[in-house]
Amino acid sequence: MAIITLGEGVNGERCDKILSQQLHLPRSLIKASFQCSPFLRNGKPIRLNECVYSGDRIHCEINPNPPPLPQSNPFSLNIIFEDEDILVLNKPAGIAVHPTVGMREKTLVEWVAEYCPLCPLGEHNRPGVVHRLDKDTTGLIIFAKSNGAFNALKNDFAQRRIEKQYSCIVHGVPSLQTGKIEIPIARGTTDRTKMIACPDGKSAKTVWVTRKSFKNFAWLEVRIHSGRTHQIRVHMNHIGHPIGGDRTYGRMASSFIFNRPMLHAESIALIHPQNKTKLSLSAPLPQDFVDTLEKLSQM
Repeated sequence: MAIITLGEGVNGERCDKILSQQLHLPRSLIKASFQCSPFLRNGKPIRLNECVYSGDRIHCEINPNPPPLPQSNPFSLNIIFEDEDILVLNKPAGIAVHPTVGMREKTLVEWVAEYCPLCPLGEHNRPGVVHRLDKDTTGLIIFAKSNGAFNALKNDFAQRRIEKQYSCIVHGVPSLQTGKIEIPIARGTTDRTKMIACPDGKSAKTVWVTRKSFKNFAWLEVRIHSGRTHQIRVHMNHIGHPIGGDRTYGRMASSFIFNRPMLHAESIALIHPQNKTKLSLSAPLPQDFVDTLEKLSQM
């Protein structure tokens, strides 16, 4: 059992990174040893992605021949862009971005934190999270790796300087080729997990264009000029064209066609938080979305 007291200069860095430096061992061995015998910080259990500081006492047992690590990750991180400041992923459906009360399954931010260090700023259990996608929404999501990137991106999202485009399939065929929805959104009064369109909510603006029409359905391109919770789902439902497969705001009868809400974060454009160059990134439609479009074209 090794006992390490961290000296001056350690200020909010990942536990596994510091141990690797202090013990002159690869992080893969640190991680494998942790799987065999949990580490302690000042007598209490610590995770490898937690931040450590000067004066912390780390108890760890390093196994030079640890068993292979369990391969429990249900997916491979689909990295669209990465540098020392930000990480942009193409998120799959079925995984929440960050933990919430009562959640037991592992979330995307936890998988990402095992892959690379994330900025420790932000809300509890949400390191590096500057925006979010719903659990069953696919597509582009940004994580901040540095403090500077976190602060800059949070400000750009708040000032609506980041351009976001989505692709979705909705019930019904809109009578117009394009449209704009500017209706405030607020949290529901009876069901606090749902959002509602109401006059005294927060301002929200959604612009949509029809890409293709089918029998009883349409494929839309959607741009949001605000980032309210469930914004596209609430707005499209409000005008009578709910997202296909959305059991919260949509129609239960569509479940035989859609296995999830057909909503995909397709592209994002932003100014890089450090070098100030413009980044325009895109993620292809997931296979289930493509298969659904093909199914609808044959109906």
